[in-house]
Amino acid sequence: MSTSCSHYFRETIRGAERCGLDADRLLSEVGIIKKNIYDPSWRGRSEQLARLVQLVWLALGDEFMGFTEHPCKTGVFAMITHCIIVEDSLERALKKGIKFYGLVTDDISMNLELDGDDAIFCVTFARPDLDPQHYFLEFWLSIWYRLMSWMGGALAPLKQATFAYPRPEARIEEFKYMFPCVCKFDADETTLVFQRNFLQSPITKTKKELKQFLSVAPLGFMTIPSEGTSYGRQVRNFLLPHRRLPLAFPNFSEVASQFNMVEQTLRRKLKQESTSYRTLKENIRRDIAIEKLVSGNLPVSGISDLLGYSETRAFTRAFHHWTGMSPLQYRESFRRHFQRDLVQDR
Repeated sequence: MSTSCSHYFRETIRGAERCGLDADRLLSEVGIIKKNIYDPSWRGRSEQLARLVQLVWLALGDEFMGFTEHPCKTGVFAMITHCIIVEDSLERALKKGIKFYGLVTDDISMNLELDGDDAIFCVTFARPDLDPQHYFLEFWLSIWYRLMSWMGGALAPLKQATFAYPRPEARIEEFKYMFPCVCKFDADETTLVFQRNFLQSPITKTKKELKQFLSVAPLGFMTIPSEGTSYGRQVRNFLLPHRRLPLAFPNFSEVASQFNMVEQTLRRKLKQESTSYRTLKENIRRDIAIEKLVSGNLPVSGISDLLGYSETRAFTRAFHHWTGMSPLQYRESFRRHFQRDLVQDR
């Protein structure tokens, strides 16, 4: 089951609220309690997020979901995909899509630069201040990346992704699955760098298949293409049942044996996905720590013990590395934020 972190639900709702929509009603339609979306450790089903986005599209009549200065009428994306799927290559389809949107809106600018073996897809928002958490920018990149992958019949190989904003530590793990490549932040531009030979491949899908794909949109753009085959995700799923507290992980040789591999092979495969066994364990520790901090009054020393740290100072240093805050600062920030939203709801 594909899931999405609370950040994407939260930002979808924040955008809707800015445009005057009733957040509680939207969330109830998809079976979500509002408190959950403010819990950093919570994850919801991608089907729920896709339905939530659909509801916002329909309620606003805006495919840009209120994150740009001017709306984009619903149906524009579907019309564009029907026009580009007849092209003889993915590269020509992407160029045509870019040109089409250039005629439709000035709010999002796209460009494709060809440089040797690279094809650099660049996206710029005219009013980035309307998307302060970069939610819709990441969504927009993901749409085009997954559309190219779907039309080409295979996960489009990315050489690099760059982002013109700081590294978002709280959700950095999501990027490894959204954009499976080296991700660089604080860059001059926000880009996806494709292998050009993939974009020169023919389109393998038909208009009939496109109609089915669009009928469940945006679900196809929210499920992670590599999720089923990613060793990082498989190892994480194997470790989750071991979350008995106090926390104790199996040694790496035991994990490797579960995948019928020697340790060196599994370590290499994780490295190819820009992760490691240590990183996966730390991410689970981080998620449990956040869950305990925001859902109760357990002292920091108690959380440290549950996570298997020998001393509280070591846990505090690790938590600051993960989030940029101390555990107590994080707890206070979460409660202050949640209480503010409750007051606003009243």
